[in-house]
Amino acid sequence: MDGMIVNTYSPKDVKVDIGGYILVGWEDISISRTSAGFIPVRGIRGKHTRVPSLDTSASLTITLHQASPSNDVLSAIHSQDLVKGTGRLAITLKDYSGRTVISSDEAYILSYPEVVFSRDFEFRAWTIFCQSTSEYTIAGNTKPETPLVDAIVGGIKGIAGNIF
Repeated sequence: MDGMIVNTYSPKDVKVDIGGYILVGWEDISISRTSAGFIPVRGIRGKHTRVPSLDTSASLTITLHQASPSNDVLSAIHSQDLVKGTGRLAITLKDYSGRTVISSDEAYILSYPEVVFSRDFEFRAWTIFCQSTSEYTIAGNTKPETPLVDAIVGGIKGIAGNIF
């Protein structure tokens, strides 16, 4: 049955929800954790160990077409944050063609993007800092075909959640 599976990535199925608004007109999205999951501790006698990091913060960069109405939304959010300090955002990135999900209820826009005007079409790169992430699942785009695969994936999540 594995020979019949076709992994499919569809950019139109990647959605970024910021406080209920779905961003439109994005060119690319990148996200990375601020800290590694473990900090290695080197022992003086060659025996090493590791310490898990409690830092779940992440940085999200979204590049929008210059004509995207999402620039207006992000600009208004950041402008109000600068004046009133009201820029705390709930943000969720979800790949509906796969299983990747990243979310935070403690995010804010760091600054306005660099603005370039030229004879060509330009882009605006917005950086959003997530002080913590409530979910950070990086997954593929294969859809499980059987309840057995769903149970295995669910079991791995359960085991991983109980390690720490």
